[in-house]
Amino acid sequence: MELFLYHQLGTQSKRCMRRLKRPGGHPYTYNPKGNLLERLARDNGMSIEEVRNRLLLERKELLRHGE
Repeated sequence: MELFLYHQLGTQSKRCMRRLKRPGGHPYTYNPKGNLLERLARDNGMSIEEVRNRLLLERKELLRHGE
C-alpha cells in the first residue's frame, strides 16, 4: 500500500500517527483534527470521510511495518 497522505502531513501529525501508547502505558487512539481532514480532502479531491478512512488504513500499515 502506498502512503500518499502520510507524506503530506506535518511532523506532529506524523508523530501522532506512529504513537502507540500514552504516558503511563494507556493505549493511544488516533483521532485526526477536523482542519487536517479538511485540508487533505481539499488538496486531494476526496471527501472528508474518505480521507479519514485512508489515514486510518495508512496508520495500520505504518504500525504493522514499524516505519
